[in-house]
Amino acid sequence: MARPRPGRRGPSPASTPPRALAILGLLLLSLFTSARASRGDTPATLDPAAGSGPVPSLLEPAPDPLGPAGARLALLDVAPALGPLPARLRPAPEAPLEPAALVSTPTVSGLPWRSGTAGDPCLAQLRNRPLDVVTTYVPHESFPAMVSFTAGGYWRAKARLAPLTVVSLPLLTSSTKGQFAQCAAGAFDGSFRQIGANLKGSGARGIVVRLGWEANIGSDSHPWGVNGSAQVPAYKACWRRAAAALKAGGGSGLSVEWTNAKRPGPALSMYPGDDAVDLWGVHYYDSGPQKSTQALWDQYYDATDHGAPWGIGAWLKAARAHGKRLGVAEWGVWNQGQGAAKADDPVYMDNMYRFFRANAGSIAYETYFNAKPGVSLLCPRTAFPKAAARYRADWGR
Repeated sequence: MARPRPGRRGPSPASTPPRALAILGLLLLSLFTSARASRGDTPATLDPAAGSGPVPSLLEPAPDPLGPAGARLALLDVAPALGPLPARLRPAPEAPLEPAALVSTPTVSGLPWRSGTAGDPCLAQLRNRPLDVVTTYVPHESFPAMVSFTAGGYWRAKARLAPLTVVSLPLLTSSTKGQFAQCAAGAFDGSFRQIGANLKGSGARGIVVRLGWEANIGSDSHPWGVNGSAQVPAYKACWRRAAAALKAGGGSGLSVEWTNAKRPGPALSMYPGDDAVDLWGVHYYDSGPQKSTQALWDQYYDATDHGAPWGIGAWLKAARAHGKRLGVAEWGVWNQGQGAAKADDPVYMDNMYRFFRANAGSIAYETYFNAKPGVSLLCPRTAFPKAAARYRADWGR
């Protein structure tokens, strides 16, 4: 039988039912589309060329009367298999828990993370942004002296310089050096409770206590430094006891930070435990070695030392693995005798800014160590004009 020429209908009536069905299908589709438009739930379009845009509403369906199971069943019935979402549409990793002190304080700088000073508050003028946080220090002569200092007007004035106050608080004192066992047995509970109450009554809107910072570098630097593995169990018990006493006096708005120098040493073996620690902290000065080239910054970013974190990226990863945010209370250029001209490092400064910006959701706060003229000071005068200019350009507005 001769086949009809292209573009012409053949004489067989068998083609009529499919054609009618096709027309009927088009009519039904038109009615369905019109009904959806009239409800205002037409899916948003997504421009693939745009850097970001509205997520199609098909990824966020309206509540199903049959519940979540019904919605899943409907999608299985009618939706084609989906490939991986573009990176910009994938949900970000779950952020670590926000410590109580941070929840209660606003971010006034306009930056995506809390930023401030450990030292002279002139950084606010240098960058033309107010301070979100100020880091303060309590002297370590004795426990009675610590109680008196935190109740005094000098410290309280410092604590009101920014919404969030970070308190660098000794775990032990010069007169109680190395007495971890006595601390763990409760010998200093009364002092820690009173200090907590003093901090609560200071007028500070949020308080983070860096309890016994840098214990991982030993007692040559701090009376609470750990010198060997034999001291670790008592140190951990002391830290936990002191943290609990601080919170008993300071209330739920006080958070406690476990802080280390960046070269870890025994740090991870000293960890007091997730239940006692609200956030992690690390010091990351431009030293050991100075990161004055991008290659050096990249080399040390994820560096570890005997399996423990060393680079700032490695410390962040370790904190997140424990569900904690990372505080960086001390960082900055550092003249260790190489001379101010060599210590003046805009590459390091810019990379610190990029680190904070890229990881803002996991950063509890950061405070530049704006102290020690000729060592790290950026203002009101500085020996590091390139680093200061880089700070002003990156943090400024």
